[in-house]
Amino acid sequence: MTTSRRGRGLLAVSAVSAAAIALAMTAGGADAAQNSGAEGKKPAQAEKQAAGKERKGNFDARTPNAKTTYARAAQVEGKETAAAKKFSESLGAQGVVSVDPNTGTPAQVTKLNGFLTGKSGKKATDIALGYVKAHPEVFKLSDADLGTLQLRKDYVDDLGTHHIFWTQVVDGVEVFGNGLKANVTKNGQLISVMGSPVSGLTTAAQTRSAAAAPKVTAAGARSAAIQDVGGTAKTATAKTAGADTTWSNGDTAKPVWFHTADGLRKGWMTYTNSGGKNIYSHVVDAQTGATLYRKDLVSEGNGDALVQDYYPGAPVGGTQRVENLIYNKWLPKNAKTLLDGTSVAAWADVNDDNQPNAGETVKVPGTKTGAEYKLTTFQNASSFCSASFICTWDPAKPDSWKVNMNQDVTNAFYLASNFHDWLAKPPISFTPAAGSFDAAGGDPVHLNALDGAATGADGGPDANHIDNANMSTPPDGTSPTMQMYLWHSPGATDAQDPWVPSSGANDASILYHEYTHGLSNRLVVDATGNSTLNSIQAGSMGEAWSDFYAMDYLVSHGLEKDTTKPGEVLEGRYVAHGDLFRTQAIDCRVHAVSPNCIQPDGSKGGYTYADFPTIGGSPEVHASGEVWAQTLWDLRERFGRAYAMSIITRAMELSPADPTMLDMRNAIVQADLVQSGGKNADTIWTVFANRGMGWYAGVVDGGDAYPAEDFHKPPTGATTTLSGTVKDKDTGAPVAGALVYIGGHSSGYAGDYAAATDAQGNYSITGVAPGTYPKVVVSAPGYELIVQSVKVTPGVKAAFTPRRNWAASSGGGTIAGFNGPDFSSSGCGPTGAIDNAQGTGWGSTTGDDNGTATNTMIAKHIDIKLPAKVNISDFNVDPSNTCGDPGSSSTGQYKIETSADGTTWATAAQGTFDATNRGKYNLVAPTGNATGVQYVRFWMLSPQVPDFQNNCPNGAFGGCKFTDMTEIQVFGTK
Repeated sequence: MTTSRRGRGLLAVSAVSAAAIALAMTAGGADAAQNSGAEGKKPAQAEKQAAGKERKGNFDARTPNAKTTYARAAQVEGKETAAAKKFSESLGAQGVVSVDPNTGTPAQVTKLNGFLTGKSGKKATDIALGYVKAHPEVFKLSDADLGTLQLRKDYVDDLGTHHIFWTQVVDGVEVFGNGLKANVTKNGQLISVMGSPVSGLTTAAQTRSAAAAPKVTAAGARSAAIQDVGGTAKTATAKTAGADTTWSNGDTAKPVWFHTADGLRKGWMTYTNSGGKNIYSHVVDAQTGATLYRKDLVSEGNGDALVQDYYPGAPVGGTQRVENLIYNKWLPKNAKTLLDGTSVAAWADVNDDNQPNAGETVKVPGTKTGAEYKLTTFQNASSFCSASFICTWDPAKPDSWKVNMNQDVTNAFYLASNFHDWLAKPPISFTPAAGSFDAAGGDPVHLNALDGAATGADGGPDANHIDNANMSTPPDGTSPTMQMYLWHSPGATDAQDPWVPSSGANDASILYHEYTHGLSNRLVVDATGNSTLNSIQAGSMGEAWSDFYAMDYLVSHGLEKDTTKPGEVLEGRYVAHGDLFRTQAIDCRVHAVSPNCIQPDGSKGGYTYADFPTIGGSPEVHASGEVWAQTLWDLRERFGRAYAMSIITRAMELSPADPTMLDMRNAIVQADLVQSGGKNADTIWTVFANRGMGWYAGVVDGGDAYPAEDFHKPPTGATTTLSGTVKDKDTGAPVAGALVYIGGHSSGYAGDYAAATDAQGNYSITGVAPGTYPKVVVSAPGYELIVQSVKVTPGVKAAFTPRRNWAASSGGGTIAGFNGPDFSSSGCGPTGAIDNAQGTGWGSTTGDDNGTATNTMIAKHIDIKLPAKVNISDFNVDPSNTCGDPGSSSTGQYKIETSADGTTWATAAQGTFDATNRGKYNLVAPTGNATGVQYVRFWMLSPQVPDFQNNCPNGAFGGCKFTDMTEIQVFGTK
């Protein structure tokens, strides 16, 4: 019996999944980012038994992750007309034209040093659409295509800039994710156009509709989505309005078009909350029920009330004071029994069912004689408890959290309501029009304080509800859920769990961090309003913004000290009892000397871009994001709070989808262009260059965890042409149809700073500023992706010699056989191992085909038939987890066998991969049986679950159920 990929369960270790945990610690344990209860105070190094279960991550069948299939981009680049090239060149050296490899239309058109159009008194929408119509050579939209556009939103920020969104609609059904976005200044200058609109949509939709009617109902799509993440559908009544369905528990389903490089599909877009942190958005194929898209919406962390502004015991803001919740208009005048306010609804969700049950709600505080609720201290609960860090419960007495339940919920309500109002004020201006959380708009924050506090066997929290916090953020109009946990695991010593016994609801830095995930996920969106913070670069900025906005508030209000001395401003100061919570303080300048500004290798000073993969021991969003948070703090110090917060926030609204840190650097430069006319551009470039994010810095794309840093500002003067050849390393034959692009400027898309080779293997990229570019990328069907540094000077020619990858399906490799289940319908089948793209892979089960958790591996293999007999020189393997499975699902032990006829097999290589091998290719030399090979068999012999025998099947690791690998390449000569 086999099972579809959508039947795979939720196993994701909260503490491991970057998407799941907004506030996972990057200092505070040998595996703090994975295990909040480990000993010591060092950055994360390796996976250990985690605090909670691993969870399914993001998946997108359009570009399965940030590492898109470059062959598509090469094809798109090869089809670009002379007129399109002329348009790109007309924008100058700092122009940006990025073309989506799926649609062939622009993902982004903009300039960093000027506007696309001059001043105009026309309507902003007319300016943007007029520009699109005037340039069909670039946007490729016919009149019929333009007729599918429907204005979804046009809001004006506090600088007067219009942020405009059009969706594409055919036969009343909206296209998911694609459309148009435009940004127009108050003076009518067009800043940018984005969105990857679908051309030829009307014809494609009509053809698709005629070919197949939906077989999956709305209810079926809801069930499929919940099953995909291992949840259980809650019993709820359904209400249908037109084609849309809403369930009484808040789940929704609506029909959408979903466009991939393989064509248009009809699907169901769902929002499901199946309890706990199981909150996701999906697109489910309406014909097959397969998952086309999965977005983890959780980012992991009379009215007189007694509240504190920072944390219990803080020098400033650490003593309870009286705040009237009704006077501040956070609660209606007639509120009595529930903390259900104008922007926040709070309760103690101690059983973690996301519902305010009896005994979990808190009466509105305040009596005739005074304010409520006074905090009771538990100063014998831990050696960390002191007058400066007051403990609010005793983990040795789990029910002790009940003593401060009313106080806990009320304080959380106050902090979230207060931060809502703060973010709404200039210069941040996170208003209802921009997507803020408001009861009037139908999406107040559902704040679950003491979340899961009674889920353990002894009445305290279980392993999934301790030492963390999170915030899920659906699109505008649907309420987010914030979950605040208790800290310090019951039964753990202070050495094992180095956190103050407390609650996230009593730490403003934690709660404000979580709330800011709502800000970034509502501002960095696609044309249809879905968050695009998906890749490791974008996710790292998500965590960094959350730290930055939280600490900005605390410093602005004098609650956190910030002088000219570095190393003072600490996220999580309370729960870490004054020690480091992140690996460094947020105000560590480059080369700063401070005990809180020491890098993992012992060197002094804040981080630069090349530190991205090593800050926490390995690439991870919370640790890797520290370089971005420190850079933003540099901007704050350089420009002052008001201007820095303005351009940083406005840049989110100008951002392309799934941005890299270099993309966001560009957006901040553009935000200054809007506000000051570009007067501060040189200073902004100086700040970023100082952090290694200069003009020549390079990334392959948003999924690149190993960026190349550079310390130069944009060059001035004439541009030149980078040209040369791409030839087969072994044969010297020209390679046609290869994509050549300059990473950090094209980010894997066709467009500017990119070209495709002709039949003779020649390429030419015009309009390139001279200098050394560390990541020039070459990708061709049937060849390895190579990245090398190129110094561009007038007349320079750069030759590239990639090796033939004989296993690649694009070069003739095929899957001749495999065992285990087939998850091809969800984009996770065996062919994913040979598609030459690290964004996809082969996912299988650890034990039986049903994915039953086990501590005994049933070895899985794929057989690859090469297009010819080959003398193999090397294998190249990326053993990483795929399809949203967690890190422990990566291949551990492996074996590679070879055969001349597909019948007789012999071992060619074997070994063991660990966490350090993830996210990259690992060269494996054959130890024998490498000549005359036409078949290669790759065996997955174990997942990367630590202590697999003991941690499975009842442990928290996803590798107990699923084992994956991303890619295998085969090099050699025919």
